[in-house]
Amino acid sequence: MKNRTTQSVSEHLLGTMELAEKNCPLEILKNIVISEALLHDAGKLSEEFFEYMDDIRKNGKAARRRTIDHTSAGGRILESIIGVKMLSEFISTVIYSHHGLQDNIDMESGVTLFEKRREREIEFETIQQRYFEIIDKNLLIKYLVAAHLDLMKILRHIDDFVRSTGKRDCGSRDFYLGMYERLALSVLIDSDWTDTACFCQGEPHPDRITEERMQEIWWESIANFEDYMNCLTDSGEKSPLNEYRNKISDICFQAAKEERNLYRLTVPTGAGKTFSGLRFALHHAQKYHKKHIIYVAPYNSILEQNAEDIRKAVGNGDFVLEHHCNIFYEDENREMVYKKLTESWDVPIIVTTAVQMLNTLFSGQKSSIRRMHNLCNSVIIFDEVQAFPIRGTELFNLAVNFLTVFCNTTVILCSATQPSLASLKENNLFDCIDMVGPSGRYVDAFKRVEIEDKTDLVHGGMQPEDISEFALESFQEYGSVLIIVNTTKCAKMVYEELKRSCSEECDLYHLSARMCPKNRKDELEAIKQNLKDKKPVICVSTQLIEAGVNLSFGCVIRSLAGLDSIVQAAGRCNRHKEMEIGKVYIIKMAQDAERLDRLYDIRRAQEAAEKVLYYFKQDPEDYEGSIDSERSVTAYYKEYFHDLGVAPTKYPSRSCETTLEELLGRNEPGRSQFKRRHGSREGEPRICQAFATAGKEYKVIDEEAEMTVVIPYDDVAEKAIYILEDRFASLFDQKKAVQTLQQYSVGLSEYLFKKLGRAIHKIDDMAINVLNIDYYDRKEGLLEEPRNRFLNF
Repeated sequence: MKNRTTQSVSEHLLGTMELAEKNCPLEILKNIVISEALLHDAGKLSEEFFEYMDDIRKNGKAARRRTIDHTSAGGRILESIIGVKMLSEFISTVIYSHHGLQDNIDMESGVTLFEKRREREIEFETIQQRYFEIIDKNLLIKYLVAAHLDLMKILRHIDDFVRSTGKRDCGSRDFYLGMYERLALSVLIDSDWTDTACFCQGEPHPDRITEERMQEIWWESIANFEDYMNCLTDSGEKSPLNEYRNKISDICFQAAKEERNLYRLTVPTGAGKTFSGLRFALHHAQKYHKKHIIYVAPYNSILEQNAEDIRKAVGNGDFVLEHHCNIFYEDENREMVYKKLTESWDVPIIVTTAVQMLNTLFSGQKSSIRRMHNLCNSVIIFDEVQAFPIRGTELFNLAVNFLTVFCNTTVILCSATQPSLASLKENNLFDCIDMVGPSGRYVDAFKRVEIEDKTDLVHGGMQPEDISEFALESFQEYGSVLIIVNTTKCAKMVYEELKRSCSEECDLYHLSARMCPKNRKDELEAIKQNLKDKKPVICVSTQLIEAGVNLSFGCVIRSLAGLDSIVQAAGRCNRHKEMEIGKVYIIKMAQDAERLDRLYDIRRAQEAAEKVLYYFKQDPEDYEGSIDSERSVTAYYKEYFHDLGVAPTKYPSRSCETTLEELLGRNEPGRSQFKRRHGSREGEPRICQAFATAGKEYKVIDEEAEMTVVIPYDDVAEKAIYILEDRFASLFDQKKAVQTLQQYSVGLSEYLFKKLGRAIHKIDDMAINVLNIDYYDRKEGLLEEPRNRFLNF
């Protein structure tokens, strides 16, 4: 392909159309996405836009920058052909949004998106005339007629589903229609960006992986996987646990043959669910011709560990894309390839974080929306699903329903403590079944601990000295103890108390979010080695140690939290059945020791767990005689989800008194504003969602109060900081340095950030703050006072 400086509007529209047709994941959306592709940039045919392009050609960077509305024309041309109908609203919403999500009704004024665009002053007659000189009107009408029929089928499918599930029990018509909008927008953004990038780079459109090649990839991966698992079995110890793990894996293999779309994989911790889930996914993807397998984990610590296992198991690293914030390649070409792949997710197996996945489904960022169409025709494994944010559970449920009911996607929810066991008032998962049957059948086989309620051991709750004394007593009996509390301050106080009380023969560790990830990783490696060598170990930690960390203590002491956290904590006790039975104690800290006043979610989880513990004491048999039984977990989630005002499973909107579920569904606040402005609801648009407001407000983790500082923890961190401070360093080296420093960063509150004051310095021209190393301790993490108290700035 010859390199040219200018691509004609005709070439771009037809190129985008070609890609949209090729990339569209659902046959029923094809005519719709072709139509929107043909119309999306019609506004670039204006005289004003031509003059702007001429200015850029002649003057380059010196050209006068200006903003030209080139999206309104496509929707207006559409309305001129078919009028104001459901189809014109659906396609116009996508066209108007391809440079940024839009609210279909202005949440303040009540003006509709379509009214705003009709009122825009554009050269409509000129644009329309030029448009039909380059695009065959009859061809466009042909696609629009077919698109109308397809949209009616989509609406009937949604209506049938909502009716069959009982009104809003599994979601509303408006929400699912909105998800189809997002899916159509995803195809347009990807096709638009790809066509432009290919033209700029002088490359042809990329070839998608063919159906035949995809089948070859699945067969090759399956063969490698089965060989890998056989080698692991042959080289491992013969134990009853391995026999049960193999049995669970075989059940998952059999389930892969079934044409079902939504499963729970509920097995005890240590039952090998990652490999069992992957075995299901590979065989299911091959049998039902899926395009992708996507593995999603809530934390980078789990993800990085399991990504390596997945690569080894499928035997070809080129089949696997690991997408999270800590990946960076030394080679610039490989880095560019990686960036392209993370933008599109056009790879057979994707390993990513909950943040990336949930942003793909709900964030307003165009780069996130772009990936969404690759979730269709896939197998998605959500690992440790209990660790996903409770706020937004209903949004998550609805997205899973959309994928499994309408997008030919199979979803597996993996956890020892399944939130979906407890039903909600509305917005539940649809037709979710247990892949390996009731979890109770494996409880005895994987029973490695006894959980004992000690919450009333000290009246009013334990102080740091109480838990220290209790831990040392347990240490004498079990040889190693893990203490998990709910706050970083409490963890530090308990650690300091134990430091005073512990004998020198005991290795004492402390883990918290005040330590940078590299520091925590180093400490975890040291703990793991000491436990392996059977050295005496006591570790004090916050809940960051609970999921995906392969450590095994003789005894775990867990400060009262949600029952899901308690069960996860128990997974760090006697993990490999080194002893007959390990011990997990649930204790309660005094109010002034943990200070949970502002931590609403933890307090609510505590209250729900406390109720279940109380009921369990009254009648243990009613809970299958175990506090970590499926019946206990279900009872806990019922208590936790119990509606006290706005349910904790909803995502509250900050800008108006409603929820994101409502903004992305019927959007009654927007409709009310429309009625206020227009005097009635006559003429109200059929698609009313506040897509832009919801996309802007959605955050997987609320980071508003968090500031980030970089720790010069070791030579690697110091070198990266030096590169960023060097004004002559290359952009590539600076990008690499920023990536490196993610492993050396600590988040802290704005209050603490200000309190540290001149202990933090900002790198010139960079939004990076560096902490003075005197305010950091490798055992305690970030300090509020310097180790050298005479330090003077």
